[in-house]
Amino acid sequence: RRLITMAAALMNPRGAAAAQAAAPPTPVGDIDLGDIIDKKQCFCLNEDPAHPHTNLFMGDERLFLQSDSDEQLLVHIQFNEVVKLSAISFVGPEDESAPLTIKVFANRLNLGFSDVEDLKAEQVLDLTPADMLADSQTNLYAVKFTRVTSLTLFIEENNGDDVSKLSGLKFFGQTVAGTNMSEFKKVG
Repeated sequence: RRLITMAAALMNPRGAAAAQAAAPPTPVGDIDLGDIIDKKQCFCLNEDPAHPHTNLFMGDERLFLQSDSDEQLLVHIQFNEVVKLSAISFVGPEDESAPLTIKVFANRLNLGFSDVEDLKAEQVLDLTPADMLADSQTNLYAVKFTRVTSLTLFIEENNGDDVSKLSGLKFFGQTVAGTNMSEFKKVG
């Protein structure tokens, strides 16, 4: 693994080292925001029905999200509370199906594939195999993710496979307010 990580960093200058150098360190006091994700409101476009997005939250690397017709995936994450995000942890395979480029959008509802190609993302992540390890965190530009209620991840491309795979996803940051968004009822 260490050799793969070192080789990836040398082969992809836009990868882990560049992202870690450009983004500020994860602030002290950040927590895993897994309990604040409203899993019933999360969804994914272009997922293989045999490998759905719900596998991302199982904590088992043998279960994974897989794209269906091509390498692109659009994963929407809804939070119960307003959060300030500082980092994302991606867990994926050590092969060509691991995500390479991910566009991150904050507070954008109902995005489709045509939308994400036209809109400017809050941040574009260029990942390496080292970023796919379970203990790795990819830092975000905190100033762009201060009051987040939802996040959309557009997995634009992988490392050359026909499909993309992701087996884990964690978010780190802080809650901003004690408002539980899932307690609001729809009117009308």
